[in-house]
Amino acid sequence: MTLRPPAVFLRIALVFGVILALLTPPFQSPDEHLHFYRALQIADGHLIASQQMGDCYGYSRYFEDELCLGGELPKSVLTTVRNVSQTDLRFDLSQRQRPDDILNLLPLPLHPQQRLFINFKTTALHSPIPYLPQALGITVGKWLHLSPLGLMYLGRFSNLGVWLIMVTLAIRLTPVNPWLWLALAVTPMSLFQAASLSVDVLTNGVAFLLVAWALQQGMPDKTSQRLTLKEIVAFGGLAIALSLAKLAYFPLVLVLFLIPRRRFGPRRRYWLSLGGIILGSLLAVALWSQVVSQIYIPLHPELSPQDQIEYVLGHPLQFVATLGRTAITQGGELARQFIGVLGWLDTPLPQGLIVSYWGVLAWLALVPPTPSRDLSWPQRGWVAIAALSSILVLCSLAYLWNFVGDPIIGGLQGRYFIPIAPLLGLLPSQRPWRRLPKLPPWLLIGYVLISLTLTSWVLVQRYYGPI
Repeated sequence: MTLRPPAVFLRIALVFGVILALLTPPFQSPDEHLHFYRALQIADGHLIASQQMGDCYGYSRYFEDELCLGGELPKSVLTTVRNVSQTDLRFDLSQRQRPDDILNLLPLPLHPQQRLFINFKTTALHSPIPYLPQALGITVGKWLHLSPLGLMYLGRFSNLGVWLIMVTLAIRLTPVNPWLWLALAVTPMSLFQAASLSVDVLTNGVAFLLVAWALQQGMPDKTSQRLTLKEIVAFGGLAIALSLAKLAYFPLVLVLFLIPRRRFGPRRRYWLSLGGIILGSLLAVALWSQVVSQIYIPLHPELSPQDQIEYVLGHPLQFVATLGRTAITQGGELARQFIGVLGWLDTPLPQGLIVSYWGVLAWLALVPPTPSRDLSWPQRGWVAIAALSSILVLCSLAYLWNFVGDPIIGGLQGRYFIPIAPLLGLLPSQRPWRRLPKLPPWLLIGYVLISLTLTSWVLVQRYYGPI
């Protein structure tokens, strides 16, 4: 029986995605309660957040005279977030989730008319695009008259469903090493995120799909086929969605240069198409930035992004040194988080699993389990430019929210590198390693099943096991 990577991925990710969505207590992925608020707001039809002076509520505080950013949501939503666990599980490994607390809140009516202003400054600035899957699920749940907790779970499932569709299609489209793509998509961290309300879910799915499709369209056997206007518009839609989801990944649009010029027809059509996609993405980001500039409230007044930009532009070599120090001091931790430090980065998987998973990824990158295309050196060059540019923009944006001239970039997390990972996995040439033994697909599948089973067990022990 031939094992097909897209079908294998869909079965594994669907089963364990549902398990993780049910197993992870509500709001126990980073900022999930804030994502819940923003998704609810968009489901109500309010695409832009509002400001209010005082009389607003946060996770555990009432703001009497502070300028808040967020929106009016049902009071029952705040009740659910505050009471789903009798103790704050975040960062406290001695606390456990009581299943009764979840079950008792499941029948709580939404009461959409009883509203109060909730403060969610960070997610309120996000574009509506990465919240569309969650908002769709929440909208369906409102038609079904579900409770706030029911809406949260339906939002998780709809987010997971959209991600499954996009990544399955990406693995099907990619002509290069689909088993590596599968392994990257089902790392414990990737799947944990996919089973949450995070905006990373759509971001990761769109990035995978854009890169895989560009690779497919750049293969030599496609050179005689001209791209249709619908395909060019679809590429533009993916590029704009990715840029609006998270600006750091805008450079991934450069993978479109993998597609030969003759696929577009006349030279003018080529430059108009790629230029239009790039400019359209930048224009969409600029327009949304203009919108949020009208409602922006500084989270940390003591930080100055403008001063940081001036510092970087005036001291480029010092910034390069900062990048190097960050890679040296934080690289190991970012690598751990990339594979699996779950929850609010407070639930690490066993070190053996993390190290072995990195070994499997390296093996797959060097020696594909099944026959696979190998990129030409010019193609590999474009892949490197897109990947490294995205990493640079990611680090630069994170640095804006550090004190001016800080020697290390704070705020980076391993999960931020998931959309870039397929490109990095394509960089090694496969030719020098062809004599090495291949990892049989059935063995890879077995390893993935074991790793995700262990991940589920770690979550059970962390949130429901004995103290």
